Amino acid sequence: MRTLAVVRIAFFVLLLAYALYAMPWSYIVLPKEGTSLALPLVIADVKALAMVTWLAVAWIGIDSYLSYRLLRREREAAPRAPEAAR
Repeated sequence: MRTLAVVRIAFFVLLLAYALYAMPWSYIVLPKEGTSLALPLVIADVKALAMVTWLAVAWIGIDSYLSYRLLRREREAAPRAPEAAR
C-alpha cells in the first residue's frame, strides 16, 4: 500500500510540473483576437484541452491525497509492539 501511495504522489507531482510547463498560457490568459479567422477556434480548443488537463491533474491529486491519508490512518491504527520489560 505504501508503494502505491508513493507512486501516486510522484505521478501527481510529475504531471503537475508538466502541465505547468507545457500549458500555452499566452492563448489562455491573453487571447490575441483579430489576427486570424481561425484563431478563436484554436483558442476554444486550447481552453478545452487545458480544462481537461487540469481536471485530470486535480483528480490524480485528490487520489494521491486520499491514498496518503489512508496510509497514514493504517500506520496509526497498526498495533505497536509492547516495550520489552527491563
